[in-house]
Amino acid sequence: MKQQTKLVGEFVLIVVGVLVALAVETALEDRHDAGLRDEYIARIKADVEADKRAIANRVEFFTSVQQFCNDVLYWLKSDAPVDQQVVLASFYAAEVWPFVPSSDTYQDLQNTGNIRLLDDIDLRTNLSAYYNKAKLSQSGWDPTEDYRAIIRGIIPNDVQRQIRENCPTTEALDQTPTGFPPCQLPDVDYELIARLFSPLKDDLTLYRTLTYRESEVGVMVYLLQQQLKLADDVLRQIG
Repeated sequence: MKQQTKLVGEFVLIVVGVLVALAVETALEDRHDAGLRDEYIARIKADVEADKRAIANRVEFFTSVQQFCNDVLYWLKSDAPVDQQVVLASFYAAEVWPFVPSSDTYQDLQNTGNIRLLDDIDLRTNLSAYYNKAKLSQSGWDPTEDYRAIIRGIIPNDVQRQIRENCPTTEALDQTPTGFPPCQLPDVDYELIARLFSPLKDDLTLYRTLTYRESEVGVMVYLLQQQLKLADDVLRQIG
């Protein structure tokens, strides 16, 4: 009997030891997961905040581009002569600036299966909506080349060079757009420009192409604004 009692006691000790070891291991894993989750959330927050700044800059950028499109459309329908503003607006109406979201952290979460660490279902839903919307909208950041090809095939190369040199719209180092500052083109031969631009008023091709371009840019602005709202949803969920 004593022997049996001893064996039962030893068995109980073994079971208790195993259970304690499992509990400790589980606690350590939970602590590790909690730390990893906090790290991922901090990275996601930094990514989306950076995206918000990038999106806001592009909303301002494309709003200006859309206005340039409208300026040229107005000129095409008017009797006004070609001037510096028409040349600049024609050139700027073709400008582009794609948006690519900071998605490395989200892709890491998905590829490693660590998306499970985000136990807030609403946050996971908002993240999915945010990155899926950005992916679906990528085609919107690359405009049709028709207008760009037409207008930059008309503006002489030396005038385009003057615009780039006298009216820089990008940072010299990384070519990041900086806006459309006021500028002067002192060496432009406007008699030549007039001869090149005047026939455009009798050609519906440019008008139709630019009308489509203006509409396309408007869609870009709308998509960017929707992306901003989704970014706010994610950041609000993170808190």
